[in-house]
Amino acid sequence: MTGDLPYQETSADYAIMAKIFESTLPQVDGTSRLSECLQVWELMQRCWKVNPQNRPTAQMCKTTVTYLPRCTPTSATADNQFRRAELLENLADLEIWKGNLVKSFAHLDEALSLYEQEADSRGIASVLRKQAVAAYRNDEDNKARDKATAALELFRSLEDPLGIADASFWLGCSILVLDSDDYEALRHLNQSLETYRAHEYDIGIAHCLERIATFQRINDEEEEALLTLNECLTAASRSGDRLGVARALRSLAITHYDLDNSTEAASACLEAIKIAWSIGWEGGLASALWRYLDIKRESGDLHEAGELFRESISITRQRGLRYGLASSLWVLGDYLVERSKFDEATAAYKESWQLFQEMSRPDYSKGVASDIVELKSSQGDWSGAMFWIDHVIAAHCSETDHEELSANLLKKGGILLELQRHDEAALHFEASIAISIENEFSWDEELEKLCALPKTAMKWERRLPLSCDLNKLQRRRPQLSTASLKLPIPLNHGDLDRSISATSASKRSIPFNFSPRQSSHDIE
Repeated sequence: MTGDLPYQETSADYAIMAKIFESTLPQVDGTSRLSECLQVWELMQRCWKVNPQNRPTAQMCKTTVTYLPRCTPTSATADNQFRRAELLENLADLEIWKGNLVKSFAHLDEALSLYEQEADSRGIASVLRKQAVAAYRNDEDNKARDKATAALELFRSLEDPLGIADASFWLGCSILVLDSDDYEALRHLNQSLETYRAHEYDIGIAHCLERIATFQRINDEEEEALLTLNECLTAASRSGDRLGVARALRSLAITHYDLDNSTEAASACLEAIKIAWSIGWEGGLASALWRYLDIKRESGDLHEAGELFRESISITRQRGLRYGLASSLWVLGDYLVERSKFDEATAAYKESWQLFQEMSRPDYSKGVASDIVELKSSQGDWSGAMFWIDHVIAAHCSETDHEELSANLLKKGGILLELQRHDEAALHFEASIAISIENEFSWDEELEKLCALPKTAMKWERRLPLSCDLNKLQRRRPQLSTASLKLPIPLNHGDLDRSISATSASKRSIPFNFSPRQSSHDIE
């Protein structure tokens, strides 16, 4: 396969025999064809093991060879256009594996066009499924869901059970990532699992179990997830699916980490890294690396972190793996903060936030923005903190997460105090209190901060335009309840939104006694 004879550099038989007994194995170089498909090379190295017990079984070899990117041979009389479409499909498989998703999309689009010209429903269904895979790998989850749905309908019309199972699997994966309906995702995954079990298809079984374990972990069922992942590892190992084993180990590491089992998490992550490296799975390698780094960072072991960070970010950046890059940069930011490299940490956080925004992942971009708020606040950069806290609040508003919204309104009020913008701070404290009362949360801290505001610092008659959405805050009843300060809230340099009479205000006021302080030095 490399174009060379075994031990080509050695001509004498005795020398070749010596090399065999010395277990000196050939090496793949960067110019050989095998460098583009390391799964083949890894399989050959395992077959060359001296101890027969360490060699793969025939079934394991079959699994690996079956899933190598290739073009199935066709007869010389077969239609050339059909052969070309199938070739494009398999070239797309190779590009997906290598992480070249742009090239993969191009091959699949061309193959789809050819199949549509031939009205080949089975070919169209196959391409749609692969487009779903490529979109999922590229973090285009809505596109992945739509392509998988279209593939599922076609496979059903073709009465192809394994095709239906494959399409259902990718549909379940995309729904699970989108957080649109976890139980709908689980239904699709279980349907796929049932079909794979019926056909004794271990690779499909392993993939389904790994995703089901992710669902269990998301829903705080970590112990059940561990059992599911152990079954997943068994199925993947039985079939010889090294990629499936690596995925299962990566998920196992995350689950152990959630259970505070740092030692087991690090061990599983290292095994996943070794396998991903050996089979050339660069996306999985980068993902496992930053997971491992996060585990080591939490345990305080940062000895090898710098080099691993650079490797993880380099791989994800080169391959255009946006989710892996964003995640690696986020963890890198935490690492740099702990090493007091604040400017570098800020740059890493900002790039991570931007990537998550581009992928429409508000849950993650919100977390990164919160870390930037903490960093800016620790540096006394209150204007910088203000910019990022608004992003956090906007994310919580869209998610209707009332408890986090209340907490971040309180945090923003504290930042406004540092900026000497006392009237805006008061509005945010009262908005936080109103939300807490409506949802039966504790609001002692908000009350304490509001009471600490000095009356003399409130400049209601010269209110500047507020940096918050005042309409939303007014719907949360942000009027001060102190009689002397019970005034309508003007918008945009004095324009009044509405006036609230003393009677109605007293009925709607927040029940506490305001204790104004007379000197501004009491403000924390």
